[in-house]
Amino acid sequence: ILQLLGGVGEAWGGVGRCPSPSGKMPVAELTFRRAMINIADAGRLGEGEDLNDALLDFFVKLGQSLVPKGGDTEASVSYLGAIFFKQLRSAFCTSGEDGWKNVQNWGKRKAGGLFKPSYGAFAVPINEDLKDEKGQDAGNHWWLALVLNPYGGARKETTAVMCLDSMQRREKVLDPPITVGLKGSSNRYTFTVKKVEQAGFLVIVSFNAKGDGSMGPLQRPEKSRLIGDDVVCTNPELGLRINMGGGPNTAGEFEGTISFSLDGRMRTSTFELYYGEANYPPITLQFDPFALTKLQKDVSRYLGGYLAKEWEVNGPERNKRYEKQSARALVADVHQQENLNDCGVFVLENTLRSLSMRKDFLKQMSTSTPAALKKFPWPSQEEISTRKQKLKTIVGRLFAAAAEKGTGDVEKLMKDDEDLKRAVKASLTEERAGELEKWEGDLQKTLADRQADKERLESELKKKEEETQARREEEKARKEEEAREVEEKRLQGKRPPGYKRATPSRSKSRKKDEKKKKKAKPPPKKKKQRGSDDSRDQSEEESEDDRRKKKAGTGRGGKKQAKKRRDEDDSRDDSQEDEESRSPSRKPRRR
Repeated sequence: ILQLLGGVGEAWGGVGRCPSPSGKMPVAELTFRRAMINIADAGRLGEGEDLNDALLDFFVKLGQSLVPKGGDTEASVSYLGAIFFKQLRSAFCTSGEDGWKNVQNWGKRKAGGLFKPSYGAFAVPINEDLKDEKGQDAGNHWWLALVLNPYGGARKETTAVMCLDSMQRREKVLDPPITVGLKGSSNRYTFTVKKVEQAGFLVIVSFNAKGDGSMGPLQRPEKSRLIGDDVVCTNPELGLRINMGGGPNTAGEFEGTISFSLDGRMRTSTFELYYGEANYPPITLQFDPFALTKLQKDVSRYLGGYLAKEWEVNGPERNKRYEKQSARALVADVHQQENLNDCGVFVLENTLRSLSMRKDFLKQMSTSTPAALKKFPWPSQEEISTRKQKLKTIVGRLFAAAAEKGTGDVEKLMKDDEDLKRAVKASLTEERAGELEKWEGDLQKTLADRQADKERLESELKKKEEETQARREEEKARKEEEAREVEEKRLQGKRPPGYKRATPSRSKSRKKDEKKKKKAKPPPKKKKQRGSDDSRDQSEEESEDDRRKKKAGTGRGGKKQAKKRRDEDDSRDDSQEDEESRSPSRKPRRR
């Protein structure tokens, strides 16, 4: 056991170097309330090793029992387990509501349920599968999703899914690229930055350096420096695709990446990059603030859907609707790890620290701004290394005590040995009440300022709305008064101002006159009467011929027109006969 744990037996006063006084066989497993670790798991506490899900579950359950003053019954944070999210998304589920059936019994295991009044948050470790640039597997990475104020969706309050990632990723493509020239080279020697990205403690710069050989070989890229927060990072790692240093009168070119390892104290988004040994002007690299990744957005969406379904089935007030959209996702600017294997310890440390917070404190964090969260005393790499060493030591002591007592039940071991219980608690906690109280005071001040600004904006908006409504009422009253005056003048027989008499246009009247003229037919022309019978007979024959012609040329409606013409001819013949009878040229017949 001592060899697997790295030979820490010296710190135990030689307990592990001699056989157990009881003569019992060493215990290979430790258990605490259904969480179990074995010697192989304990070996992961060594340098350069990753924590696994068994270690996370074991230590968090110990923390829930020992960190809160009233024990686990008064714990302010519920822990759903290291494989909870993986199980939630299993069986090709596309939402938290759909995946609820996969974990429907997990909330029931908690005394009082997931929405127990004492809970101000619940913690969900996320194990992310990483991919490289070619899409190949690049290992796994732990980060913590801390759901703050989980019952807020049913009470019209803010629920936040805070992502605590010790290896945050961001990148920025420089378009156009930034280019600087070596002093005195008239831009014959240039250094160009095309892209910059950050992955946790690494800042990776994609670059190109050229020279025509007139001033000798190119300066080496590994001599470059990166400065941020007054900390100088040197000795970068190279990934070169083109590696031609050149020489006197020989052109050279470097192209590839320069990777700098950041110090854990650096939390800036602005860096100064100096290429080579000297005489190249610095290039300022400005990152955008950390943003949510696609997976972090999915985690927030799934957890919001799970909460809504859990409230609908097992919530204390199921008659109230749970608004899953009220769960906002935010990313906290936490310290970044300085290696590739301490992400699990960061998850554990953030969970243990949340257990020492009050419920109201956690609820207030759900409304915090990114600027306020950045000031929170998040664990640094130095504190993480110290925590890992403490855990390694206490696990060795627990295995030794288990071998001594002949049982791997840690709860029983601590009940029988108060000194061991105090040692286990000391390995999981640090006295930082003063830091938390200071941050809480700053948060209260920030929230008060935000509330004052909100009330001021609401007051200004209300004043503008009142002014707008007053103008509308005034305009409405003015229009009503004008309409009343117009009506009174109308009743008095006066024409209102601006009245114009409606007259038909000349074009319309002209068209009407033309239509009337077309409808009106000219009267028949009267022919001169002659006294002789021959002329009368001739005219009668001509009129008879005309009638036949007109009758033959009639089209649609011709019968009516022909009848009308015959009536006119008959009336004309009767008038002619009357004239002849009255004519003096004719002598009356003698009897």
